[in-house]
Amino acid sequence: MTNETVKATVYLQVQPEYTYWAKQRREFDKPDSIEGAKVVGSTQNRSQKPKQGTVEVKITVELPKGAFLPLRPEAIVVIPETLTMPHPLQVEAEDANEVTD
Repeated sequence: MTNETVKATVYLQVQPEYTYWAKQRREFDKPDSIEGAKVVGSTQNRSQKPKQGTVEVKITVELPKGAFLPLRPEAIVVIPETLTMPHPLQVEAEDANEVTD
């Protein structure tokens, strides 16, 4: 880590996704039964009770400090007055103290 970057750590709980045939045959103990994985939970510290059937993976991300600075405008767009249309406003005022029937 340099002075220009910061680190963030996350613990991911990853669950296997089984093939259709593995689910039908209830064969969950073979590597060929797994066709993918998905993240089902994340924490900043190691989980006290990870979800059943998951593997917990620690990941540290290093980001440049500039990634957190607010965005600055890249361009200024000026709309000419000829492209705008004024909307006239008409108001009819009434005396609030006047009694109406």
